[in-house]
Amino acid sequence: MKNKHFFLLFFIIFYVTISCKENKEVDQIKLSEIDTTKSNIEKSIFKKSDSININFLDKKYQADGIYIADNAPSYPSYNYSDDKIGAFNVDYIGKTTEIQNFWDVYNKKGYFSKFKTPEEASHLSEEIKKSINFKDYYVLASYIPSKYISYSGNADGEFDLKPNALTYFYLYVDNNWKLIHKINTNTIPIDNILKFETSIIQKELFKNNKVSTKKYNGLYKFNVQTSIPSAEIAISRYEFTIDNNNSNLSLITYLEPPICDGKYFAIEKNNLLELYYFGDELSCISIDPKFYIKKEGSQFYLKIAKSREKINKWIMMK
Repeated sequence: MKNKHFFLLFFIIFYVTISCKENKEVDQIKLSEIDTTKSNIEKSIFKKSDSININFLDKKYQADGIYIADNAPSYPSYNYSDDKIGAFNVDYIGKTTEIQNFWDVYNKKGYFSKFKTPEEASHLSEEIKKSINFKDYYVLASYIPSKYISYSGNADGEFDLKPNALTYFYLYVDNNWKLIHKINTNTIPIDNILKFETSIIQKELFKNNKVSTKKYNGLYKFNVQTSIPSAEIAISRYEFTIDNNNSNLSLITYLEPPICDGKYFAIEKNNLLELYYFGDELSCISIDPKFYIKKEGSQFYLKIAKSREKINKWIMMK
């Protein structure tokens, strides 16, 4: 599923909140119905330090169409480059695992299930647009200004990066492009780009969360044991320390290595405390919570979203 303009070393995650006119329900808006004209972006109000004069959603930048990025997991994307403004990618990243899995080549109920070959389906721009509902996606533009680029002069738009080139990540929210991250382009972890972009989006969204989770504060412990192929019993001891929205997991294991311990961010939704990994190990980043905690009376219970111990139930914590 290679794209002829697949020249950027980075990709993009996306968040969009579309304001509706005439009481239109936001969940009914499809990508093909969105007005992405230049006038929209000109109405946006930016902080001076964060402003940018490019509307990455402008249709003129989508002349080559939206395609399914050739990576795993895959997702809708498009890119653009010229010697005046530079180069950028725009990616549409599902807000849940279920939405992201829709673009999995092997999903028998997903986008690719309707077509004979992935190669055919990955470049059908209009079909891809019809399958994108803005409320279900984050939108992120990763942008390299022209001052960091040396173009070869070839018609295919190939270019070289200058030393110390920077990539700027802009999140589309409330009809604005907001700068949320910048990084030396050569240090972007392209092998883990989806998780990298998820992490910078979550840090931006979580920092604005003001809802207190104080009632969950404390130290919680529980043990989980399971069999492993060697016929021995593997034991994992989980210890959660929660201090308002911040949490820390200390994981002690026997026979198996600890994974994804460290910092977590806590958000309360529907009387459940959702815990998202907030550390530096990209392989642990997930679009959905890794743990859930609930309170019943004076007792707290924890559920592991995807447990390697294959436990799918609420566990009482001490």
